[in-house]
Amino acid sequence: MKLFVSWSQDVSRQIAQEFREWLPLINQTIEPFMSEEDTDKGAHWSSTIRRELEQSAFGIVILTAENIESTWLHFEAGAIAKSVEEGRVVPILFELKHSDVHQPLSMFQSALFEKEDIFRVVKSINFAAGASARDERQLATVFESFWPRLETAIKPKLAKLRSTLPRHQQKQLERDRILEELLLLGRQQSRILSNPAGLVGEEILALLLRLTREPDGTAIRLVQKERDLVLALCGRWGKLEHELTGYVDLLDAREKRNARQMIGRFSAYVKELQAVLTGTATTQSIIQAFGSSS
Repeated sequence: MKLFVSWSQDVSRQIAQEFREWLPLINQTIEPFMSEEDTDKGAHWSSTIRRELEQSAFGIVILTAENIESTWLHFEAGAIAKSVEEGRVVPILFELKHSDVHQPLSMFQSALFEKEDIFRVVKSINFAAGASARDERQLATVFESFWPRLETAIKPKLAKLRSTLPRHQQKQLERDRILEELLLLGRQQSRILSNPAGLVGEEILALLLRLTREPDGTAIRLVQKERDLVLALCGRWGKLEHELTGYVDLLDAREKRNARQMIGRFSAYVKELQAVLTGTATTQSIIQAFGSSS
């Protein structure tokens, strides 16, 4: 199956090359095509590009802050859409948000460069392969195997992309990232209020309660895997709490109050996890922090 990869500007080209090498690992029948010359530098498509475009069953557009305003890239995306079936053109956003994308590219369902979104794109591409499509379970297994390779290859390109942005845009990206973290916490907080055990899951909550009932009753013995789990949770929050606290003042008064309440609540959760780790937690304190387990 032919797949057209549209790009413009240097970093976008490097990312497109990584996708060209990676997609056939997911399904060997996929034949990605990308031009070797920047479309913005040429006045007309070559006959090769026209031919590949006509034969393609799917198209992806590599979008970055460098090329999002590219008139030619917009034109090329529209041409791809005319050549393939509806829904088979996906702009993939790198260091961009969905709200950054405007017409005509906003007509397409874009994807962020995140594992969940890229898997959704991969499933769409696989479906477009028709009789050559992988079984869904097999596709998921292959994706899990090869996703780290793509992620590792793309990360240096994203770092380069961020370094080339004007300083005010770099600051805006960082601010947006923090605000998105706060929004995620807000959603999590709503779920936790209705189901406190949902923070760690019923199975982990049951594990924590079981650990407090060890025969000696004071020192909680954790196997290495369980210990690593708690350390990872605590370490992640410690870093995030420091970042979030520094950005709360960017919010208006109402959002600031809510954000501080959320940060305080999550800090209490983590404090209890640390108590579990050090052996000072009790059955009562765990139930109070996380809810009961049936």
